[in-house]
Amino acid sequence: MTDDTRSWLTFDCYDTLVRYTEGKAETLNAIIRAKGGDDAAVETARSAFEASEKELQLGSFVILNEVLRRSLHKGLSAAGFAMTGEDENTLIDAVKRAAPFPDVRPVLTDLKRDHRLAILSNSEFDIIHSNVESIGVEFDAVVLAAEAKCYKPDPGMFHELLKRIGEAPENVTHIAQSFYHDMRTAKDLGFGRRLWINRYSREGDPAYMPDAELRDLTGVRAALN
Repeated sequence: MTDDTRSWLTFDCYDTLVRYTEGKAETLNAIIRAKGGDDAAVETARSAFEASEKELQLGSFVILNEVLRRSLHKGLSAAGFAMTGEDENTLIDAVKRAAPFPDVRPVLTDLKRDHRLAILSNSEFDIIHSNVESIGVEFDAVVLAAEAKCYKPDPGMFHELLKRIGEAPENVTHIAQSFYHDMRTAKDLGFGRRLWINRYSREGDPAYMPDAELRDLTGVRAALN
């Protein structure tokens, strides 16, 4: 047991801390264009990819790199193209290289002075370690779908987090971009506070409105006071 009394702030990683969806979309676009595809082909592939990704994460557990590979195959097939091993590697590398948002490092560096920081991510170690390195801040815990054998919004992910950090949900503040993956389950499980990082100006669910809605991480410290 630790005698560290700093309270826990837990963060989603993808689209909260790093540009996950943007990186995937840009890479898928580049792959389709390189095969001679047009705007319609890109949109068809994107739609099929996203549907497959969601479906796979709701089914029997498979690791993230396999989710991405299968979803890429679905997307390319829907657009009329074959997938190569190079395409797979290009996509996985893009996720590993997803750039942090500019507010992330300075805000987390500041928050770490008086809080413990954790990541709760639908990822696996071979991918997330690159994302954490790019963020440049040492986290006190990193909890992954690969360990919980399920994906958010499954409560199992959040139970694994609470078990790892040894804390009751009411004492934890969860900070994330996605209502679907994070905000709803965190409320249902009784997390003490939920901060919604609404980077993409989306509409929230009135039944699950957070304690604060922020455009980026720069307002987190003020929201905690």
